[in-house]
Amino acid sequence: MRWIQTEYVLKGIFLGLLTFAALQAAGSDSPDWATTGKLGLCVAGGLAIALALAAAMKLRAGHEMKGRLPAFVLFLLMESSYLVFTGILLGMAVGVVWAFDVGEATNTDTKFFWAVIGGTLLGIVFGSLKKIENRWYRIALCLVMASSIVAAALYYFGLIDPQEGHDLPKHPEWFGIYLLLGMPIFYLLTFSGHEEESEVEIGAICAGLGLGIGLMSLKNQNVYLSAAILLVTFYFVYTWYILPGLRVFKHVLRGLSHARGGRHRQALQAYRRALQLDPKNQLAREGFWAVHRSLDLDELTKDPQTLALVDLDLCLQRAGTLLLEPRPVPEKLSEAHRLLDLVAHQRPAMQPNVDYWRSVALLHSGQIDQAASALERVVGHAYGTTNPQRKASLFPAWQLALLLHDQMKQRVGLPQLALPGRRMEAIAAVEAHLAENPKDSAAWSLKRMLYQDVTETDYDDAAGAHGAVAAGFDHNYAQELGVALIDDPQRWQRGGDYLRLAARGLPALGPSLFIQIAHAHERAGNRDGVWHNYELAKRAGQSVGPANLSEEDRHAYFAVVKYLADAAKHFGYTDKAIEHYQLYMEYERAGVETLRQLADMLEKKGNPLAALHATEQALIYNPKDPDLLQRKDRYYYSVMPEQFIGKPEAVPKAFDLAYCLKKAKQILTARDLDLDGLDWGQHLAALALAVKPASLTAQLLVARARLRRGERDEALAMLEQIRTGKPEKFADSDDEESWFMACRLLGDLYLGELSRPDLAVPCYQEFRQSAKSGADTSYKLGQAYEQLGDKARAVKCYQQVVSFDGHPLAGEAHDALYRLQTN
Repeated sequence: MRWIQTEYVLKGIFLGLLTFAALQAAGSDSPDWATTGKLGLCVAGGLAIALALAAAMKLRAGHEMKGRLPAFVLFLLMESSYLVFTGILLGMAVGVVWAFDVGEATNTDTKFFWAVIGGTLLGIVFGSLKKIENRWYRIALCLVMASSIVAAALYYFGLIDPQEGHDLPKHPEWFGIYLLLGMPIFYLLTFSGHEEESEVEIGAICAGLGLGIGLMSLKNQNVYLSAAILLVTFYFVYTWYILPGLRVFKHVLRGLSHARGGRHRQALQAYRRALQLDPKNQLAREGFWAVHRSLDLDELTKDPQTLALVDLDLCLQRAGTLLLEPRPVPEKLSEAHRLLDLVAHQRPAMQPNVDYWRSVALLHSGQIDQAASALERVVGHAYGTTNPQRKASLFPAWQLALLLHDQMKQRVGLPQLALPGRRMEAIAAVEAHLAENPKDSAAWSLKRMLYQDVTETDYDDAAGAHGAVAAGFDHNYAQELGVALIDDPQRWQRGGDYLRLAARGLPALGPSLFIQIAHAHERAGNRDGVWHNYELAKRAGQSVGPANLSEEDRHAYFAVVKYLADAAKHFGYTDKAIEHYQLYMEYERAGVETLRQLADMLEKKGNPLAALHATEQALIYNPKDPDLLQRKDRYYYSVMPEQFIGKPEAVPKAFDLAYCLKKAKQILTARDLDLDGLDWGQHLAALALAVKPASLTAQLLVARARLRRGERDEALAMLEQIRTGKPEKFADSDDEESWFMACRLLGDLYLGELSRPDLAVPCYQEFRQSAKSGADTSYKLGQAYEQLGDKARAVKCYQQVVSFDGHPLAGEAHDALYRLQTN
């Protein structure tokens, strides 16, 4: 069994022996202090002997007391836990046997045996609770354990639900006295043990103290309740605030003890554990480094177990501390080199860090060539570009190469900056450092130097193709530099370079940045530069989306688009002008005249559909504009139906179907229709039908046009198709009216031109359901019945016509009735 687990078992055995002694005293007829004194004398004697042996061993090993007895005793308690445990437990066992005559009575022997067994089990429980990782769960279980122990003891003493026949101890207050006297000894065991003190032992101590106070104050419940509250409070305060620091303190003391005894491995282990518990503990950090300083690096490489405990990061930090002194003495330089050798040998991955500090050390020694070689490996790509240790060393390496040493600047810094990608890499290192240290003046000096000569080529080398954004580049700072120079007559071109770089990472500001560059070109009289940068401003606005720009930048963006459109139109670049005017139409201030210009150019380019779209947008602003209305008629006549047949996606949103239907109906129903008008009306009807093939109105208009052209068979087929294709529900009132009109036209054709009254009758009967049916329909239906020889129905239809006094057909209806009635 491990010693740590053995500690818990021994602590449990101590509590078992203490409980046995307390029960013996409480059950005695006349307990006295003499018996208690025997037990205490044995425990104290055992502890004294253990400490004496421990002192002799430590003094013999070379430790000195130096007049500090309390500190020396504390040292012995912590460093001789084996002897302390042995002395206290042997003293306790001997005291119990001597004070209570164990061995003379069988009953007492049995109780003594069970006390030892029970204590052992309790110690195992302690060790199990200690292993629980969740602190709150561990604390809760400790409270449950303590409460259970107290409740069991109170029940045993008859304070909870007393049972008849239960032989209660005669003097329970002595049980409490023994517990109160034994808890300090238990804490001493806890304090001196190698295992870290935990909530488990403190819970047991608080339970023992609470039970002891309760049993000593049976007649005063207020004292017991107050003690319980204070002990629970103490438990939480101690475990939360005192215990963490005490753990660290014990490890620091152990580390100090081992260090003084030359036991470096044990000292490193103790200090490491202390720093794990409290990384900011100053005593632990100083002690840990003191052990590192005392190590013999040559011997250390022969001791792999101790070497595994060495903190190489701390060694590197120590080497840096030594080398950052203005003029380190040879001894410190030698120590720094040894530390760097150790780190490089044990952790090759840290070689970039080692090379940087090695270059510093070599500079202190005046070895310029070797220092330059080491520094060049760091800022160059000797270790690749993704090595994390190299990245961590890049900022100080570039600082040394460019600012801190003139020869390093000439030999390493400037030559490296001239290589592709190096400057941007240095900039990224500086920006990363400034993100954590924004007030570092030296870093700002290096930043200004690096940005001073940065070029777009440098940026492209780092960002790659397709206009990517370079990581680690301060685009806002580039904007500040560009704004400061763009108005300078001598340096405006350099300002433009900075603003272009800024635009790469500040897309929302791109339009305004390129506009500033364009204005600078305009002041310099460079028209091509103006055009080019306005074009870049337009593209920047498109990439972000005008809606995502600030109000000021959005207006500026559209002003640029308008400028490009007008300029393209002026110089005869019609395609470019159309492109820019179409972009400008996204602006709420574009207006009717811009749309008129756009429509005019699109018409000249032979794109009537696009011109029509622009005209429809313009009519939204001014629906009665004569020029726009004329354009609308002209463009709809120029758009071919074939563009939309089977291509619903080709129909623009602004297409005015209602206009085509209304205009076509107006033309095709006119009495004095010439051929040009017929062509126009038929074209609009066909256009409407291509856009909406299911429209009965469009179908009827096409059929009307065919009739006006004399294409009777084609018209008849279309009208019959409309009649037979009657939908269950009409799409709108116009379609319903068109269906009835198709029935009437069919009836007229069958009756008048084709002499098929039998086919005309059902057509007229269907039309009679229309609200527009009247005497005319009745007269034609009478004619059809008369031709079919159905006199009765014909008479009935003619009588309906006669009933309309003053109707133009009333006279003819009278004649028809006379004719039918006389024959």
